[in-house]
Amino acid sequence: MIITIVHPNVENLQQFSDSFDTEKLLQSKGILPWLLANGWKYDDESSLIANIIDESTSLDQVWESDEFDFNALSDESKEKLNLIFEHFYL
Repeated sequence: MIITIVHPNVENLQQFSDSFDTEKLLQSKGILPWLLANGWKYDDESSLIANIIDESTSLDQVWESDEFDFNALSDESKEKLNLIFEHFYL
């Protein structure tokens, strides 16, 4: 299986446009636009994941979070997150 990380732009986020102001979201420096552009649902879980990532100072801190069990995610979701981390943090 090949996973391609896409950039959070208006076209990639268009399907979510009824839920929020896309232009405002794209100005965000957080990771939520990256999650949404890569197929994560706009819901409480993705918002919690984004908050944990944005507030963490290391990837180890993200994976060991007490607020959310990242190990319970599917292998595909974990792989997507790892790729987003690489692009977002490096």
